[in-house]
Amino acid sequence: MTKLGRNDPCYCGSGKKYKNCHMQADNDAERERRAWAEAGRFLRRDIIRFAREERFATAVAKALPLYWNNLYTAETADEMSMPEALRFFDWFIYDYQPDGERLLDVYAEENRDGLSHHQQIVLDGWLTDTVTGAYELVSYDGQTLHLRDFMTGETYDIYEAGGHGNVEIGEVILTRLVPVHDQLEMSVSAAYLPAAEIADLADKLAAAKAADAETHPDADQQDFMRRHNHLLVHHALEHAAIQGRPPVARQNPDREDLKTQKIVTKMKKRLR
Repeated sequence: MTKLGRNDPCYCGSGKKYKNCHMQADNDAERERRAWAEAGRFLRRDIIRFAREERFATAVAKALPLYWNNLYTAETADEMSMPEALRFFDWFIYDYQPDGERLLDVYAEENRDGLSHHQQIVLDGWLTDTVTGAYELVSYDGQTLHLRDFMTGETYDIYEAGGHGNVEIGEVILTRLVPVHDQLEMSVSAAYLPAAEIADLADKLAAAKAADAETHPDADQQDFMRRHNHLLVHHALEHAAIQGRPPVARQNPDREDLKTQKIVTKMKKRLR
């Protein structure tokens, strides 16, 4: 919609100038929208900063090979690409529970009181209402993606600023959905499975859920996914290798950030 000037007729048809009709309400709504969006952006950055504190280094070292199926360890962690690092820390923050408590819960206990009103509400939603899993792209309307949970069939409408990107209808997105005020968004950049690589994913998840039910008979879907979300990554890594692609960035000789990684390697050698 074309942005109205102050003295243009209001879009509502009242006959008044925009400045004397809906302009104030629209400006207030836009400020509120920006406040929620900024709260989400701040929390994404701040929680990852928190997760990288030295006190969590041992937990990170244990979690890396589990998530990456031994393709990354503490010794090779700095070779992760930025999207890989973000996806790892997203799982580490929301799902990994080495001592029975998620890092997200620790962050909330220590930091919630110092957050703004908008940040507190967004964080509260992330503590209780995140949905993680594999989602089939059913359709899309611009920046709104219509997804279907690959396991449960439940549907979700989410906002994604970049639209559907390279994902085609029928393909599967591996991501976490988080509420930001009145919409669902992806917590970090997602991975996806091309149609040819979905293959036996349903059978793997069904087998894992049956096994999980033996020790956690009362678990709901999200409890199960918190314990086994890394299996989605393992599936993606396995099928990338089958298709002849490097499953992780450190094994890709043509990675886009190769120059940066060479600099990091040189710095590591100097520090030894």
